[in-house]
Amino acid sequence: MAPEAGRSTRGELPLRVAAEGKLGRVELASFDPFHLVGAEIDRVRLWSWDGADLAERDLGPGLHVIVNSGLEGEGQLEGGNEDAYMAARLAYFRPRLAAAARPEPGLDESLERAWGEWLPLVNGDGLPRADHRALLPLLDLGDGRVWGTTSVSLTSLSADGVRYDFSAVPGDPAAWARVL
Repeated sequence: MAPEAGRSTRGELPLRVAAEGKLGRVELASFDPFHLVGAEIDRVRLWSWDGADLAERDLGPGLHVIVNSGLEGEGQLEGGNEDAYMAARLAYFRPRLAAAARPEPGLDESLERAWGEWLPLVNGDGLPRADHRALLPLLDLGDGRVWGTTSVSLTSLSADGVRYDFSAVPGDPAAWARVL
């Protein structure tokens, strides 16, 4: 738990799911809201915690887009511009991701070869970060509030193993690093 904030770090949750294959018993009230995806070879699950209720669901085969407001933006945010931004992001990127060739990342391939047509999309597709459709937003919400994305991950699970690529500088193609 982070003593200065009185909240537990959500970073422990994916580690728990990776180690145990499930979320398990967690004192959820100590965490800020989250959406957590857990994948196994034959199953993908999504846990969503809104600060009051935990929902768990299995995701079937196919493309699933999860944004801050949930799977396909179905959850509710605070209202106002944030909801419109999520809707604009989904409307712009979902069809592009669906139309792009599905990546099948090899464990020993370069980043570009592994993720193919999806890499330019997750790097922002050339949209300015202030664009309301931006996948990697940096938006001035007014009243001194700024909202943005601080990192991007690409993860693949196959019978051959796990591949995990990470960028701590959203939109910078040179900032990607191979984790696994």
